[in-house]
Amino acid sequence: MEGLKKAMYVALACLCLGGTVHAQDIDLTMRNVTVKQAIDELKEKSGYSFVFSSEDLDTGKRISVSLDNAGIREAVGQIVAGQNVSYEIKGKDIIIRRMEPGRPEGRKTVKGTVTDAFGEPVIGATIAVKGSSTQVTISDIDGNFTLTDVPADAVLSVSCLGFSTMDVTVTDQENYTIQMTADTEALDEVVIIGYGTTSAKKLVSSVTAVDGEDLQDLPFANITQTLQGRAAGVIVQNSGGEPGSTPSISIRGGGNPVYVIDGVISNDGWDFTSLNPEDIESISVLKDAASLAVYGSRAADGIILVKTKEGHEGKRKITYSFNAQFSQPTFLPDRMDAYTFANYENATAVADGYPEYYMYTVEELELFRNQTDPYHYPDTDWYDLALKNFAPEYRHSLSLTGSQKDVNYYMSLGIFDQGSIYTANSLHYTRYNLRSNLNTTFDEIGLKVALNINAAYEKKKWPSFSAGEIWQYLREKSPLDLAYNADGTLSTASNHPLMAMDERSGYDKNDGMFINAQLVADWQLPWVKGLSFGAMFNYRLNASHVKGFSAQAPQYFEDGTELEVVQPSLREEAYFGDYYNFEASASYFRTFADVHSIDAKVVFTASEYNGSDFWASRRDYISNTVDQLFAGSSTSMENSGNGNEGGRMGLVGRVKYDYASRYYIELSFRYDGSDNFAPGYRWGFFPSVALGWDITEEPFFKRLNLRNVNLLKLRGSYGQMGTESGVNRFGYLSTYKMQENAVVIGGELQSGFNEGALVAPDQLSWYTRTSLDYGLDVAFFNYRLKGSADYFFYVTRGGLMSPVDRYTTPLGTSLPQIKSDTEQRREGFELQLSWSDNIGDFSYSVGTNMTYYNNLYVKNQGEALSTIMNPYKRGTHQTDYYGVIYIDNGLYQTPGQLLSSPRPLAGTELRLGDVAYKDINGDGKIDSEDQVRYGMPTAPHFTYGIDFMFSYKGLTLSGLFYGTGKRNMEFSRNYTYNEYQLDYWSKDNRDAVFPRLSGASRNGNNNNWQSTFWLRNAAFLRLKNLSLSYDFKYKFLKNADWLSSLRLNLTGSNLFTISGVNGYWDPETSSVGDIGYPVQRVYSIGVTVGF
Repeated sequence: MEGLKKAMYVALACLCLGGTVHAQDIDLTMRNVTVKQAIDELKEKSGYSFVFSSEDLDTGKRISVSLDNAGIREAVGQIVAGQNVSYEIKGKDIIIRRMEPGRPEGRKTVKGTVTDAFGEPVIGATIAVKGSSTQVTISDIDGNFTLTDVPADAVLSVSCLGFSTMDVTVTDQENYTIQMTADTEALDEVVIIGYGTTSAKKLVSSVTAVDGEDLQDLPFANITQTLQGRAAGVIVQNSGGEPGSTPSISIRGGGNPVYVIDGVISNDGWDFTSLNPEDIESISVLKDAASLAVYGSRAADGIILVKTKEGHEGKRKITYSFNAQFSQPTFLPDRMDAYTFANYENATAVADGYPEYYMYTVEELELFRNQTDPYHYPDTDWYDLALKNFAPEYRHSLSLTGSQKDVNYYMSLGIFDQGSIYTANSLHYTRYNLRSNLNTTFDEIGLKVALNINAAYEKKKWPSFSAGEIWQYLREKSPLDLAYNADGTLSTASNHPLMAMDERSGYDKNDGMFINAQLVADWQLPWVKGLSFGAMFNYRLNASHVKGFSAQAPQYFEDGTELEVVQPSLREEAYFGDYYNFEASASYFRTFADVHSIDAKVVFTASEYNGSDFWASRRDYISNTVDQLFAGSSTSMENSGNGNEGGRMGLVGRVKYDYASRYYIELSFRYDGSDNFAPGYRWGFFPSVALGWDITEEPFFKRLNLRNVNLLKLRGSYGQMGTESGVNRFGYLSTYKMQENAVVIGGELQSGFNEGALVAPDQLSWYTRTSLDYGLDVAFFNYRLKGSADYFFYVTRGGLMSPVDRYTTPLGTSLPQIKSDTEQRREGFELQLSWSDNIGDFSYSVGTNMTYYNNLYVKNQGEALSTIMNPYKRGTHQTDYYGVIYIDNGLYQTPGQLLSSPRPLAGTELRLGDVAYKDINGDGKIDSEDQVRYGMPTAPHFTYGIDFMFSYKGLTLSGLFYGTGKRNMEFSRNYTYNEYQLDYWSKDNRDAVFPRLSGASRNGNNNNWQSTFWLRNAAFLRLKNLSLSYDFKYKFLKNADWLSSLRLNLTGSNLFTISGVNGYWDPETSSVGDIGYPVQRVYSIGVTVGF
């Protein structure tokens, strides 16, 4: 028995288990209030009086309190946690005193017991003498501890995961009873949801929260990239690393999500991607119908909800952070040099039956090799000429927070400057952010007013040639082509990449800005407990100016003659828009008989937008030195413009009920109106319901006394969301469009008209997406281990599409998009799991999350009947796939295979080493009827992330691994001149990656057909980011009162990758041909200082 007891002690000490549950009678939930406000509320709820001196207790300190059926000791303990006070209860009085140190001399032995708010022992608590690295111990199975040789004036730091850390001053006592208070922030995290907040314990819908602190210091250009791998259900895919670019993002594989920032719905993602990471307090991802219903049709593909930082009472604090970042491509393939490629060309000719040295003679090969005549036999390394080793990036952030005369403020300024890896200075991106969040509270009437203003301005500059064109030129340019003439001018090589990125070849500039102003009022009526009213007005102004000047840098022949090119042209565009949004709400929250909690809210919303744009262009500029409209030819000038306006209204309702924090039900609806539809069809009603059951609150479960099980909650939701995606605005109205030069009358071209796509009103209205979600939330070992799992299922019915058949009217048109009987299903699952703990000065955490989904078309009205009848090609009743392609049968290895295998009709000259294909339908030939569905889409359907953090005495190491499951990509068959192409089939290399060398047009281009031969599994695991930081305030500057923080961090992103396509391309890119600005590896050094 003694051995068993010791074993139990060791195990329990590691887990730091809390105590058992006592009788409870107080419910109190308050966030970010002062100690005084919390005491006043507790006095009203409990009937106890408080006796203390303002010199002993800091009543202005801001705290958060979360109590469910708690005892009075637990309640008081939470309120005074972290202050050097003790308290005792005498009758109905609670007396709070400062713990005054005695005046003992020398050193002593300190003994004591650590308990929780119920008096139960806290096992495994860390008790350390502040300022000493050796005087540390942990509490035993009974909560007892002993520290020897402790200075008489020492301060003990007592900590344990799940409890608030507290300081205890050593006095002349011999024994100490240290009562710890549960850390409500850790145990019951506050989660931001639509039109309000809730606690993680009471959450019954599918929501994933991300702490804003986790996103700071990461070396990414915009906030979208920081979410990759951090939140279950969020799928982020990079399209490349071009400055100013934005990755694609989806929630559970749906379309583009909607962004809600401080309660304001954004019409596009610009507001989100331009956010300064330093301004973000938290991000919530809303995924199921129960959490999305309150946002109506725009939320059908999910919501990313952001709360920015706000000011709080306290002294002024200034924080400045600076990051210098240096980026380079994660992968660039090794290229053949001129000598190797010339031999490669000769080998290709020989394989096609031409004589040896058909393309290049021995003498020419030698000239390529020794480079004695580099201008006639060049050896051009295009990557080396066009690209720098690193691209510079800089980020500055300055914030000011505090309070002044009852006004709390948070203000910030951010600057992000991003260069490119081009040697030419033709690609650059800069962004400026400004934010001011002000709020004040009129305590006497319960009114809180906030004024939030934020603005962003960005400048983008690109070459007039697109990134796709430039990188295609780079990858497909031969090393045998000359880059520069002897006099340093650009050669006349076609598709010259250096010409394309040259500043003299014009530019595309995009200058954009927006300003958001938001006024918010929240009135909690003092005379009606639990009733509050709210209002919000938002105005958004945005404008952009786009200017594109297309030219071509001069190129010269060897004799100095300039290459004749198309004359420059110019196009300018301007856009101006504004958006108004108003919301009015009423809320009611009360708890009755200590077990029945009701939280109800109703919101009315109305919004309106107006926009206009204008563009003008001219061509045939005499030179590229004057890039203004007046300098172009007036005979080629064109211009046009457009205007639009619209609005929507909605009524939102939600009622949440819980019984004894055990059973939960949540009913929500949105009655949505949109002017996209005809009168009589504009309104749609979309309800949802969510249920939850916290098994750990059941009396039978509490009797089991399973102290290491803290949460075991089942939840489920069901609901409908309307959607209007793809709706042709005003499609129910008869419209006509002018067509210039459409009709010949009397020998002259005359203007004509084209009929619009008229739709019957009942065929143009809301279609629905039904959502079902089952979830499980768990927490163990005093919330050290937390996790959740979800299964989700969506059904979208009635999507808008044009019928397959077409018809022609007298004025000429095709059938418009109308409501259909199409049905698409999407299902999948998510898992999120984390463990965190601390042992003395060492703390650590590790977590993982994963998401899987797939789509199924039950009925696709847009699919032709002939395709539906083909079981190998149809998409109906099939899950997602890569494409309809041929199935390869390897490479021909023997003459017998060549003679006996089915072949394409054009394959009259097939040889050993060519690609063979399977005859799927068995008709003895290879044609389009042998193509089948195959593979998984390039867009990932299975993603996962693994994050970790280790911290010791101010030094922190953190990181994130991100990966995907199977996703297919295919080799580019373009002429790319990469060294890996040397692994081609020959009699001495029968296991080659590539077929035999051959001209592309041989045998009907047999070897380059889209087939499984070229397909690869592009699944990967990548170290997405790794960060090492040190907090100098921990030790070296801890006594510098004028300095609140000083942290140095070193960070890297995309540091290494494990994938089956390593050596060929970066698996994270979405470009099948790997043509585009490459994904970047970034190194960063940063410093954050606060005063």
